[in-house]
Amino acid sequence: MKKSILLSMALLLICVSFASAAGSKEYAPATATKYFVAHQGGYIGEATVSVDGKGKVVAASFAEWQGPGGWAENNSPDGKSIVDGAIVRTPDPLANATHADPAIKGYMFYIYNVQNGLGVWSQFTPGAAGFTRPTRQYERDFEGLMGNPIRAAAYAKAARDDTLVNVTIDGLKVIVGKSASKTVHYGNMDKSNPSSVYMPLNAASIGFRYNYKATIDFFKANPNADYSAFKTQKVKVDLVENKAIDANASVAAYTAATDDVFVVADALTGATYSDFPHYALELQAAYKMALADQRIAAAKK
Repeated sequence: MKKSILLSMALLLICVSFASAAGSKEYAPATATKYFVAHQGGYIGEATVSVDGKGKVVAASFAEWQGPGGWAENNSPDGKSIVDGAIVRTPDPLANATHADPAIKGYMFYIYNVQNGLGVWSQFTPGAAGFTRPTRQYERDFEGLMGNPIRAAAYAKAARDDTLVNVTIDGLKVIVGKSASKTVHYGNMDKSNPSSVYMPLNAASIGFRYNYKATIDFFKANPNADYSAFKTQKVKVDLVENKAIDANASVAAYTAATDDVFVVADALTGATYSDFPHYALELQAAYKMALADQRIAAAKK
């Protein structure tokens, strides 16, 4: 009986030892990026998360790049707005891959296509006699095409490298104009960049950049939270001014007594913008991709 008890205890200790070893297993660090079309449409998102050997989040960020409407050069007669006929060119490994003209091969063209007062950035396609718009306005539009992560990745890289350009078309001749960085309407192509003026801080809102900081900080501490199960709570938001977060904002301008702050798992996130659940879920998807990459890499060894 005594031997049986001792044997059982020994087996239990062995099992605990194996479980502990499995739980402490280290993998190679990994980084993954998830591309997405932002929930408002017209913007391309890029969520990136890095994990260490134990799967802990060590870095997280997202960029949300302006779509054509945020950087196409104003082409109205008074030069103050974008009207029908504005054209942009974006690098795209899936577009015009066999075309003989290097100014067309590997690029996608989008035209601001207005019908019945509604404008859509539609694919502009080279043919034998020139470029043509799609028969249906929403056929192969910018947002739909960017649902392909290959295209979205190429667009994000081009936005970062400043190789998105305005163009004019004469028959089949492509005349390259200013790059996106020269004509962007919001200070920077990336909404989260400190120099961006998209969704600025004002009396009623902490603005995009301080929301971005709150989102990243909360996600890094809570990568496994259920971000789809959120609610909001009216609380006072206190900001500490930091020009490295928002170079153009004065936090003294934010005077709201309370704000609607997102709450996840009974914890205040500090974020107030409606984009929060979407961005958090995209970051979480990148986090899970990084964890999967770790284990796939280990299994191949």
